[in-house]
Amino acid sequence: MKQYNCEQPNQTKLSHFHLETIVNSSLDEIFVTDGEGNVLVVNPAGESLYGIEASQLINKNVDELEKNGLFSPALYPIVKKRKEKVSMIQRTKTGKIVHVIANPVFKEDGEIFLIIFTSRDITEIKHLREKIERNEALLKVCESELEELRSFQEPADIIAVSPNMRKIIRTINKIAGVDSTILITGESGVGKGVIATAIHNQSSRKTGAFIHINCGAIPETLIESELFGYDSGAFTGARKEGKKGLIEQANGGTLFLDEIGEMPLSLQVRLLKVIQERKVDPVGSTTSVDIDVRIIAATNKSLKKMVEEGTFRQDLFYRLNVVPIHIPALRTRPEDISYLIDYFLKKYNEKYGLANYFSLEAENALIHYDWPGNVRELENMIERLVVTAEQEEITMEDLVEYMNPGEEGHKYFVTVHDVCSLKQAQEEMEEQLVRRAYEMNKSSYKVAEMLGINQSTAIRKIQKYITGYQQKSKLR
Repeated sequence: MKQYNCEQPNQTKLSHFHLETIVNSSLDEIFVTDGEGNVLVVNPAGESLYGIEASQLINKNVDELEKNGLFSPALYPIVKKRKEKVSMIQRTKTGKIVHVIANPVFKEDGEIFLIIFTSRDITEIKHLREKIERNEALLKVCESELEELRSFQEPADIIAVSPNMRKIIRTINKIAGVDSTILITGESGVGKGVIATAIHNQSSRKTGAFIHINCGAIPETLIESELFGYDSGAFTGARKEGKKGLIEQANGGTLFLDEIGEMPLSLQVRLLKVIQERKVDPVGSTTSVDIDVRIIAATNKSLKKMVEEGTFRQDLFYRLNVVPIHIPALRTRPEDISYLIDYFLKKYNEKYGLANYFSLEAENALIHYDWPGNVRELENMIERLVVTAEQEEITMEDLVEYMNPGEEGHKYFVTVHDVCSLKQAQEEMEEQLVRRAYEMNKSSYKVAEMLGINQSTAIRKIQKYITGYQQKSKLR
């Protein structure tokens, strides 16, 4: 920061001097950028975190600093997009682990004027915590901490740092004590089964059975007898004594109907009766069986759309959708990714007796990956990397094979979910790339640089795809 002469200071100089003294005296890092992410202020505490002088950081853009591996992940793009306070764990180039809080300061027109980042070094705290967890002599302390966590009713197997996931946890706490039917939606791999299990474990039914039925995994010819059971002699090959169905086996507990969108229409009306009347009619029986179950359903499909298409009963949809819970895709909640990485890394290190860890560059690649398979894909990849890594440090060389097979050295790739014309695919990809680049930078110059095109082309593309974009008189 600029130095001031303290001899006979006037009021303006005194205020600047005091401000500088406060900033430089802070034991926590104070790191300030303008609204475009250009560094304005770094105090001495920040210099020690990054191992370089503040003069080498001033006027640099945080995107450039992140690409150079100075820290990971960057909070600037998240703050810029959300326009609200954000906190996250970062790792620095010097190996420090820091807790960062980013506070935006706004202009009168609502645009971001400054972003003030404050960071605290928690490296030693994290290391000490890991040692404590490995020390059997302090097992009672760990147990008391777990009991404290349970008192807050925060499921141990759910990582909920992002606002959306915190909201889901609050919803779970509210509905666990009642028997309302729940419909959990979200892409494949987001953790719908984990949420259903958490609801059951926090409910009054936790001592009862939790029956998980994958409606898409049971052959259509068997699903009726598997779900509803059958009476003696109901069909050729049936047991003489008959068989309880999975729904009846859940009596007193929770019935989790996964992939409910795969249930045949012919059985949907029978399931509707179970929900409405709490009775099951086994195949071949003339007598209904009373049941007491809580029903949770889940799907990665749009049941509303299926209702419109006539492939799912409207009355059943309304019966299931009493309490809807939508789990967002992992790519939309980047705050959770670094915590999930730590969680799964620890899980599989302990399982296989290893002590592997990710390099800063490798972890940064994982955080910025889109994760089309969501949490399931992340967990599977980390387990694979832990057991196949040739050394304790997992580097980008280990990731390349799994994140982009066939294109060594490139960590980003396109995942195709459906088939369309090549022209349509090219236009769709161009729009997504332009939108993503503009969301990250808000600068036609930066967009051009990222996409490898000239700035005039970038401006035309932004005008085409970004509603309300107006080119300023001077190129940015």
